[in-house]
Amino acid sequence: MPFRRDISSKIRLRFPTIDSFIHAGLLTQKEYEVLANLHEECETIRWMTPLHWIQQIMREEEEENKPSAALLNSFMTELKVYRQSLRKLFCYDWVCLPLVYTQVAALATYASFFFALFGRQHLIPDINAKNEIDLIIPIFTIVQFLFFVGWFKVGQDLMRPFGLDDDDIELNYILDRNFAISFAIVNRLQTVKLVEPENDQLWNNRERKVGSLPHSIYSCNLSEHRPKLHSYIKIPENDKEEVISCIKSYRKQK
Repeated sequence: MPFRRDISSKIRLRFPTIDSFIHAGLLTQKEYEVLANLHEECETIRWMTPLHWIQQIMREEEEENKPSAALLNSFMTELKVYRQSLRKLFCYDWVCLPLVYTQVAALATYASFFFALFGRQHLIPDINAKNEIDLIIPIFTIVQFLFFVGWFKVGQDLMRPFGLDDDDIELNYILDRNFAISFAIVNRLQTVKLVEPENDQLWNNRERKVGSLPHSIYSCNLSEHRPKLHSYIKIPENDKEEVISCIKSYRKQK
């Protein structure tokens, strides 16, 4: 959680300080003190501490309850993948494009079209001699300007996907969703009893031919494009005998 706060402006505004995690119930006072002490010693190790706690919990679980090696190995593999993903996000936020690159790109884009306003104007002698067509409005230059400037703006938005723009990644929603689903898996799905199997409608009609599933009034009029072989050619009934005779004659020639 502190890691997401470090790379996302929305999460930082939602949790301005580490104390905010304590008030939200995501962190205890003892855990906060441990993280604070580690942050004083090394500023870049705080986000790895919860992962280390998970490894210690799994080590204690292995010593006490002896889970299967396959289950433990699968869990540690997923934890490793999760840590690698966090490292990628950290590096992406840490090693960003130099500011001079964006400045040069902006200067080159706008300067190019500034000089194009003068360089692409037709000379009056050429217009009077009817060697050039004066369109008055530079249509192609406007289209080119919209294309390159739009491309440049899209590149600027992609530089910071965890910002405050409307098109940025909604980490607040992802945080709330993952928080709700994680507790639902532990508190609800693990406690729900397995539903006993019973004879349903398909089982009662198992001796009949299996038909298609029913449609609603909204999907019954939709067109269907069933897959078929590209080499499939429908041959009329009258031409089947001729095709068979041609195949026989071809085999005799061989």
